[in-house]
Amino acid sequence: MKHLIFLFALALPWIGIAQHPQHKKELTQEERLTLHVKKMQLDLDLTEEQTKQLTKILRNNVPPQPPKKQEGISSKGHYKMQLNKLDHQIAIQNELKAILTESQFAAWKEMQRSRKRARGPHHRG
Repeated sequence: MKHLIFLFALALPWIGIAQHPQHKKELTQEERLTLHVKKMQLDLDLTEEQTKQLTKILRNNVPPQPPKKQEGISSKGHYKMQLNKLDHQIAIQNELKAILTESQFAAWKEMQRSRKRARGPHHRG
């Protein structure tokens, strides 16, 4: 009987968590954009003009979204998705190169590299 009460006491917090689901509010695309630009402004020490240009670039260049279900994608479809993604990244990089100074662009490139490394070698997407 003591063991049963002990197990119930251990399970009680889990029951409480299950009863109160936590709802995370998704950020809108505009909110995510604003946060991203602010982080870049802090990391790269951007001027107001650079911040305005960056916001405009990122707002106009929304990355292509892959389909939700990827089981039915052929190899040609996968190739086209990857090609579109890379073309989009090249376009953004060229536009950023035009508005950032050389040191800011080098810092941005390093941020991109470290971000890729942090996701791990087997991350897709």
